[in-house]
Amino acid sequence: MLFGGTSGAQTPAPCVHLSFGVDTTLPIVRDIARLTQAYLLRPDTSAQSRGLWSARSPFEARLGDPATQAYQGFSATIIGITGVGADESLYVVKVLHASADSNGTGVHPLALQRFDAVRAPSAPYGWQLASPLPRLTHEWAHRSYGRVTFWYAPGVVPSPKRARLASAFVDSVARLFAVRAPERLDVYITHTTDEGERLLGLDFFVDGSGPGTGVGGRSLPHAGVLLLGDPRVGEAYFHEFVHAVLGPMFPGTNYLFSEGVAVWLGGSQATTPQTMFRRLAQYQATHPIISLMDVLGGEAPGGASATAALYATNGLIIDAIYRRSGMAGLRRFAMLHGEPASLVARLSEFVGPIGPDVNAWWRAEAAAAARR
Repeated sequence: MLFGGTSGAQTPAPCVHLSFGVDTTLPIVRDIARLTQAYLLRPDTSAQSRGLWSARSPFEARLGDPATQAYQGFSATIIGITGVGADESLYVVKVLHASADSNGTGVHPLALQRFDAVRAPSAPYGWQLASPLPRLTHEWAHRSYGRVTFWYAPGVVPSPKRARLASAFVDSVARLFAVRAPERLDVYITHTTDEGERLLGLDFFVDGSGPGTGVGGRSLPHAGVLLLGDPRVGEAYFHEFVHAVLGPMFPGTNYLFSEGVAVWLGGSQATTPQTMFRRLAQYQATHPIISLMDVLGGEAPGGASATAALYATNGLIIDAIYRRSGMAGLRRFAMLHGEPASLVARLSEFVGPIGPDVNAWWRAEAAAAARR
């Protein structure tokens, strides 16, 4: 997935409600509810300096809130504040992010989110919020290979061979781009994408349906964390490792570069870059009137095949730039900003003359890449 992180401000909830199950006559519940409301109304990186977010360990300080995709301007409702066994210093807060029709008959949920609330007497509300990830995984089996530590969900069988390949790949990406490799990466290996999302506190988040869903990966470069939930590739999910290495080095770069370079070097899920280029050429052959912008704009038909064509096209553009302009060209392209159409309009600066029909160029590049 695209370079993630909490480097910028999120879209706050316009309002934060309490459900009927949250009893604020109880002092602990009232304090945690006020804390949660204050955070959701301003869920940015100032939360730690404001005393709202926990930084009990260096890892937790680095991790921050990894579930920022939930903050998209939807109304929030605190639906539960419950204790965890006999531990009176830890509570779990559940929040529903959703919108509703004007008549209230249709609810459109975005996410069901879960925070830890930990007792912090010196904090403004006497409590601080925290991600559940460290608590949920501290007893998981883990193994380190160089700068990478792999954490395994119960039932996942480690593959030392894949882990060593991934560790070496991290260093090779850093060398290729002449950037500093991350000091440490914590990689959580799960059975599915949903299992990884739950570690972040997202019990539900709107996702696609149909073939190709349910497994995948996510990178949080700012925290040095990866969630890998595809048993077909396990530790060797190279695509997400590219994001983890280059994300901090190229913050705010354009989508074509960030996703394209990850495909170019790491493929996608269980598919190598070369195989993706071949599948793109096949997709083009079966869809002779589909344009480059149809694919880049998400307007192409074919469901999972169209999505694969999108990723492969991003990688193909990066491959073309590297072959004509080298690493210097890739670095210049990474500095561009704008929508796909404006980036495609400037491709000739990096790949040379394209000709009057960019679609003909796109198809010729795919055919050439499929033959290599």
